[in-house]
Amino acid sequence: MFNLPSGGERKKLVSILKKSGLPLTTSRIHLLHYLMQTQIPLTASDLSQQVNLPLSTTHRNLSTFADFGLVDFIVDRSSVCRWYLLTAGRPNFCPTCNQTYNAAY
Repeated sequence: MFNLPSGGERKKLVSILKKSGLPLTTSRIHLLHYLMQTQIPLTASDLSQQVNLPLSTTHRNLSTFADFGLVDFIVDRSSVCRWYLLTAGRPNFCPTCNQTYNAAY
């Protein structure tokens, strides 16, 4: 279940997007917020459903986030693309499939 970011969380998300040079949109704020809440890399479809965004909007934002170094993806053993937030201190493996992946920093 998706919970909207609190006022403090929203300020942090806005700051991250501004520092990255990305225009602020509600969909970007909500998608980034959800990615910050989960430890498991998720498919674009799962993210779309969880954040209640159209799949096309989710894909577009994930691609933009990747271009700006905020997220990356793994392709799991089933050839499914799963997205995760690039954050220091996160485990470098998917707790679901145990596939390792590399965080940028």
